Amino acid sequence: MPIPKQMRQLQNAVSSVSVSSVSHWLATAPQAFLRSPQFSSRREQRLAIAACGLWFWAQFLYLHYLSSNPWPWLESLVESAAVVIIGGFPVLWWASGTPDVDPGGDKVAQRWQGRLLLSLGLYIAIGLALPQASRFPWHRTLTNLIFANQGGLNVLIFLGGVGAMVRVPSLLRQKTTPPPLLWAWISGAAFYLFFSHTGLISPAFPKAYTEGFIITPIYLLLCLWGDWQRRQPPRATSTGLGWQEIPLIALSLFSLYWFSRPSFRFGPFVAVQLFILVIILGRGRSHFGYSFEPRWRDARLLAALVLMALVTLVPLGTLLGFLPLDQFNFTPSPLAVFVYVTLFAMRVGIFEEVIFRSGLMILVRDLLRHYGGDRLPPVVTAWGAILICALLFGVLHIGNKPNADIELPLIAYRGVYMLMATLASIFYCLAFACTQRLWAGVVLHGLVDAIAVVFFGAALVAPF
Repeated sequence: MPIPKQMRQLQNAVSSVSVSSVSHWLATAPQAFLRSPQFSSRREQRLAIAACGLWFWAQFLYLHYLSSNPWPWLESLVESAAVVIIGGFPVLWWASGTPDVDPGGDKVAQRWQGRLLLSLGLYIAIGLALPQASRFPWHRTLTNLIFANQGGLNVLIFLGGVGAMVRVPSLLRQKTTPPPLLWAWISGAAFYLFFSHTGLISPAFPKAYTEGFIITPIYLLLCLWGDWQRRQPPRATSTGLGWQEIPLIALSLFSLYWFSRPSFRFGPFVAVQLFILVIILGRGRSHFGYSFEPRWRDARLLAALVLMALVTLVPLGTLLGFLPLDQFNFTPSPLAVFVYVTLFAMRVGIFEEVIFRSGLMILVRDLLRHYGGDRLPPVVTAWGAILICALLFGVLHIGNKPNADIELPLIAYRGVYMLMATLASIFYCLAFACTQRLWAGVVLHGLVDAIAVVFFGAALVAPF
């Protein structure tokens, strides 16, 4: 039966209004992160405690029940507590009304450095005393880190290297730091980095292990660049990020190398904490949207973005062979769903959202503002930051390798992976841009990754 003319007109009108509404929202909503946000820290503290509690139990359940080689309960408890207390808790807690770092004394950074070293030493001592200490991934490596079978000496050298590593970026941020003091700390950090990433001394590692010959000069060049930058007058606004911040950002992330050799599970989070202290809290967290404040309106946005992400990514991933449909799991274990969603959100989501959204996306926004000035409309600045950040996020995932169930050639798989990561990142960027807060993007990140792994068996990197 033909559709009446009036009905067709009504359908066209509804469709036009829907398209117009979506277009208007896409043009205006992401511009929220161009303004300075206002935070209330009352709910953040409760969220930090609840999130860390969930994280602890998810990590424990994974190690004790879901791991391919389940851990004993005591070792699982110690490892889970260390991951949360050393790794994640400061990241969340520093968003709970923490004042900016004192530019002169840098007291927050110094207190964190002492607590980090103390907690690391305590964790290592307890881990080595447990019946199955060999379960910890760092056990053999740390025992032979530089000197073979000299666990105590290697631990002391490791803690000294960590102390130097976390001190250097803070000293570079202070223009009053005497050069001899600065380069004494830098030399100590470089010494540890070189000898812990080569096989020159310890016979426990092959002589061909020469990564230290590459990363140590890079570290020293970054320090030299940072030292030169701190002597220059500011070339950006008092709150905006500029190119002179790049050495500090790179040195913060370079701390990953200190933990890549002992293989601690919380290594990436030390890099995030250093980044927060040196850059975010050093300039004021409101500029970076560094907040985990939950709001009901953000929850509604999160639900819409989850639906949009699934409708976009699942069909496309299936079509391109990234999500093998024949591997789809219709009845996943509720325990596995809880564990993977929580761990992907807390172990992957927080790290990547802080670095890419509260860091890279803000840097791109500030650079577009600085160089574009009034010539760039707000919608161009907002979407320019979103698209550039999403593209860089996708490019940095190009090194991932497929599992045995993926039939795509390696080059094709990496291209598809980059495309999927870029599209997923657009949704993460939208969550951050529209809310000026991190928690919605963290949850969305965890949900997307967990659905891909639990339901489709995708070969995503799961560092837990």
